[in-house]
Amino acid sequence: MEFEVTVARKTDVLVVGGGCAGLAAAICAARHGAKVLLAEAGSCLGGMGTAGLVGPFMTCYDPAGERQVIKGIYDEFVRRMAARKGAIPPEDCHAGDSYCGYRIPGHDHCASFSAESFKAVAEDLCEEAGVELLYGALFLRAVMNEAGDIITGAVFATKMGLIQIDARQVIDCTGDGDVAAASGAPFLYGDDAGLTQPSSLFFTIRGVDKAKLEKLRTETGRSESIFFQKEIMQEMEEGRYHVPRNKVAIYECPDGTFRVNMSRVQMHNGLDPFEVTRATVAARRQIPEIMDLLRRIVPGCEQIELVQTASVLGQRETRRIEGDFVLTGEDLRHSRHFEDDVFIAGNSIDMHGGNSVNYQPAKGAAYGVPYRILLPAKVKNLLVAGRAASMDREALAAIRVMPPVFAMGQAAGTAAAMCIAENTEPAQVDIGTLRDLLRADDVVLE
Repeated sequence: MEFEVTVARKTDVLVVGGGCAGLAAAICAARHGAKVLLAEAGSCLGGMGTAGLVGPFMTCYDPAGERQVIKGIYDEFVRRMAARKGAIPPEDCHAGDSYCGYRIPGHDHCASFSAESFKAVAEDLCEEAGVELLYGALFLRAVMNEAGDIITGAVFATKMGLIQIDARQVIDCTGDGDVAAASGAPFLYGDDAGLTQPSSLFFTIRGVDKAKLEKLRTETGRSESIFFQKEIMQEMEEGRYHVPRNKVAIYECPDGTFRVNMSRVQMHNGLDPFEVTRATVAARRQIPEIMDLLRRIVPGCEQIELVQTASVLGQRETRRIEGDFVLTGEDLRHSRHFEDDVFIAGNSIDMHGGNSVNYQPAKGAAYGVPYRILLPAKVKNLLVAGRAASMDREALAAIRVMPPVFAMGQAAGTAAAMCIAENTEPAQVDIGTLRDLLRADDVVLE
C-alpha cells in the first residue's frame, strides 16, 4: 500500500533528534544565519537528560580538574539553568561530593541539574535563535537524489500522517545513526560479535538522609565506601539481590532528590523495538529490588520513596558511522590533538559490561576531538553528531556523555550553517574558518 506523503516544510538545515547534540546543532546553525527545523520523536528536548533522567552532566574539565575545557553552548546552557535554580554550576560540584555521586576519579566538576529546567531552557534557547520545533515526528526514511549521495528530504510519521521535510543540509542527532543508515552511509554495531554495552533505566528517589551519607564518608575518609560493593556482592552470592550491577550509584539533584543509575539489562539488538520494549520492562521491574537494597544496606536511604522512572531506556551504544577517520581510545589515552579539532575534552573511558564497569580515568592533558568524526562516508550533505559519530568503542565510551555531545552538536550546526552560506558540502568546509567561528562562540580548542 502506498501512503501519501505531504511536503510540509522546506528548510536550510534539518536536524533530526532533539537530544543534547540536536538542540546544540539547531541553535548554533540558526545563530549563524541558517533556517533550521529540529524534528524530535518525543514531546520535549533533551533526550537522555530529560526523558531518560540521566544526570549529572559528566565533567567538562580537563583530566586534572583544573580547567574547564568544554564551554560554548554547553556552558551557556548550564548557566541559564543555574540562573533559574535548575542547575549547580560545574565549578561548585567537586569530586567525592553528593552531586558527583561520591565518586572521585573522572568525576570532578560534574554539574547537577533538573530535567524540568533542562526542558524549559532548551525550548527558550531554540525560540530565541529562531529554530522551528517539530515534536511527535518519528523519522522513517531519507529521500535521496538520483545518484544516491545527497539527502533531499526526510519522511516522518506524525499524527496527521506521513510528512516530508526538504532540506539542503541534514544533521543526524538520533543517537542511533538512523538518518545515516537510511541514507546508505556505512556503519558499525557493537564489538566483533555485535555485543554492545548494557543499558540502564534511571529513576529518581526522595527521602535520602544526606547527613548519614556524609557522616559515613567523613568517618571512613573514603568515598569508595559509599559504593557498598562488598555488601552487594554478598547479597548476590546469598541470592537476595539479582540486578547485575555491583555498585551503588546515586547522584544528588539541585532540589535534594537523587537520581539512581543501578539498573542493567543486556540486549542483542538495541534497534529492535520488541527487544527494546522487553528490556525497558525488565529494567523497570528491577527498580523495586534496587529500592529494597538501598533501604537495607545504605545508611540514610531507610526511608526513601520512588519519585519517577525514566520514560526512555538509556542505551549506551548502538550504531557508529564509518567515516574516513575513526577516533580511537588510543587517541584519547595519548592526549592527541588534530588540525581539525572542534573541541577538547577530558572525559574518562567508561566501558560497561557484565556486572561491572571498566573505568579508565583520563590522565594527562585534555585530548582533541576532530571535525572528521562527524562526516559519514558516501552521503555528501549529512553530518552526524552524538554517540553515532565515527569512533571506536573505547572513544565512544568516553565522549558519549552529555558535555562532549553538546560540543559535537555545536560543531555540526556551525558547519552546516557555513555550508548554507557558502553553498558547499560539509567535507569541503574550511576548517580554519570553522575553528575561528567556534572560538568566537567560546569553544576551547587548545
